[in-house]
Amino acid sequence: MTSSKERSATTDFEQSITVNAPADRIFTFLSDVRNVPQYLPTVTNAEPQSDERIRTQGHAGEHEYDADGHFRIDRQRNRLEWGSDGENEYGGWMEVNGNGNTSEVKVHIHYAPRSETKQRMEEQSPQHSFESAMNEGIGKTLQSIKQICEGTGGKQEISPNQ
Repeated sequence: MTSSKERSATTDFEQSITVNAPADRIFTFLSDVRNVPQYLPTVTNAEPQSDERIRTQGHAGEHEYDADGHFRIDRQRNRLEWGSDGENEYGGWMEVNGNGNTSEVKVHIHYAPRSETKQRMEEQSPQHSFESAMNEGIGKTLQSIKQICEGTGGKQEISPNQ
């Protein structure tokens, strides 16, 4: 019998998008913790803490969360790294690379949710798949970044059933 507190195997996800804006401007926007709720679909509030720490609050489907974690900024490499302290093994990085007014924003996430978290995500996903739910969230995040940094729109929301 599987315990509900067991973790799923770690799954990695990676996506990128081209943004018509200079890399430095995009990275400046992304690295400001106060901007996190503007581009992450599930986050409603983000507060910087001391020593590269962040507190985020939001909702994923019907689940409300309040989580602490790290948020590291490497300005020389235009790279952010983050991870949660919570019950799910979650972390990742984002890099911005560009040439002139065209940049690539790449996101990599590794995630090993508890079994009940994965099951809830699968139930709420249109394709009933954990991978589909994760890929939609990453895609919406990147689209939000593109629209905000190009001045063509704002935050993309997750489908209502998530």
